[in-house]
Amino acid sequence: MSNEIPQIDEEKIKETTLLGTPLTITTFTLPREIESYVEEVLTELLKQLEHERLKDYLVYCVQELAVNAKKANTKRVYFAERGLDIDNLEDYKLGMETFKDDTLSNITHYLKLQEDKGLYVKLVFQIIKQILQIEVRNNSALTKPELSRIHNKLSLSRQYTSFEEAFLSIIDESEGAGLGIVVVVLMLKKIGLDKDCIDIMGTDQETIVRISIPLDKVQYSE
Repeated sequence: MSNEIPQIDEEKIKETTLLGTPLTITTFTLPREIESYVEEVLTELLKQLEHERLKDYLVYCVQELAVNAKKANTKRVYFAERGLDIDNLEDYKLGMETFKDDTLSNITHYLKLQEDKGLYVKLVFQIIKQILQIEVRNNSALTKPELSRIHNKLSLSRQYTSFEEAFLSIIDESEGAGLGIVVVVLMLKKIGLDKDCIDIMGTDQETIVRISIPLDKVQYSE
């Protein structure tokens, strides 16, 4: 699928809510237009599920995870271009010293490389027995340092009760702010869910982040 912006299909979303049919959005570069489209789809999906109040929480979570997935793909093409082995710990440390500055200053180039190599970000929405399941997939396998960092962030997320506390406690310059996964967990806490509702899996071909939201257990903190 190209980055051509599709139109909202209310009937297709209805199939998702009533029949549990997966609704998939695939992009290679995650332009703002696709981000807006994802927000519109999620808004309509929650409207049909009569859970509109979840919108702000879930839009944030989905966009944060999608950006993380895109960045993981950018990392692959950046390391390849520099002739570095992303699975080698020393190469990984070396590449991450310059990754952020180099890619920010020439992001169009790296996004073009991602698209040429077919590195995608795929969002999948599905309703399974009153559970809204959202998957963010990208076809870059996790490295050991990445997996370790993610699990460390999930573990740390148990300690924080507010966004302010998290911002003050976590700064990881090599990977950006390092706050994304923690803030997602905090967002889920604000609707009465815990970190067990988020699952991060890796295969040889993909990284999959899954959020499972039992709609009958959602609570809102005022």
